[in-house]
Amino acid sequence: MPLTMQWQQPIELSYKDRRPMAGAQFHSHAFYEIYYFQEGECNYLIGDKLMILHPGDLILMHGMTLHCPNPSPNLPYVRSIIHFDPAYVHRILQLESASVLLRPFEELRNIRISLNEQDQAEMEKLLSEMSRLHEQKIDTHKAAAITAYDRFTLRFFELLHLIRGWCTEPIRDREHRSHKEQHVQNVITYLEDHYIEDVTLEHIASALHLTKPYLSNLFKEVTGTTVFKYLYNRRINQAKMLFRLEPERMVSDVCQAVGFQHLAHFSRLFKATVGSSPETYRKKMKEQ
Repeated sequence: MPLTMQWQQPIELSYKDRRPMAGAQFHSHAFYEIYYFQEGECNYLIGDKLMILHPGDLILMHGMTLHCPNPSPNLPYVRSIIHFDPAYVHRILQLESASVLLRPFEELRNIRISLNEQDQAEMEKLLSEMSRLHEQKIDTHKAAAITAYDRFTLRFFELLHLIRGWCTEPIRDREHRSHKEQHVQNVITYLEDHYIEDVTLEHIASALHLTKPYLSNLFKEVTGTTVFKYLYNRRINQAKMLFRLEPERMVSDVCQAVGFQHLAHFSRLFKATVGSSPETYRKKMKEQ
């Protein structure tokens, strides 16, 4: 069973999560993420990258990056995920030490590391220990729970040190792509370069020398979502970032800045995706 700590804690763990996913689900968040893929088949959209995952793949995600897993529905989808607040790392450690441990997330930006068998075994052991300590935190009396959480936190910092070591070596990643994967990556790259423009399927197909039906069907097959659902989620995520960075900007200005032609369309999609209207979200960011 997955173990999940409430977000009032600065570190959140979901260990060997086997819950199935109902279709491709785009999301983003302000905290950083350590994603460890353990079993199954999964194509993962992260920012402007398409990753075809294999068990033993470790992904480091920077905050606010749009991402969307598309696991095979015919196989178990097993993953362990840690979310953490980078500000917490800075509060616990001295500035230089914190900066060193966070550097892989902030400079490499959404990197995948393909762990070898030895590193996988070390990763599995550490995650299992963190999970055990988390259970102690829940099931024991107050003093023991505090000790368990302190030990859990120490294991988390040990994991950050491991990751730092893996990132000082040449990154083990897989760059070999099938023609299908390369076509989809080309579509994602095109959308990343042109998402603020009035993009049409004709524009994409013409630029990439593909037919529209082939492009649409291939993108859905590999990613689990449609070209335009990806495009709209990319725009909405950019709007969220602009509201965070510049909460004084008017909603209509942000709407145009991220590529929407009509304010009503932007507002409707933003609320459906984020759960609040653009104006409400903007005010919340301004208060924070």
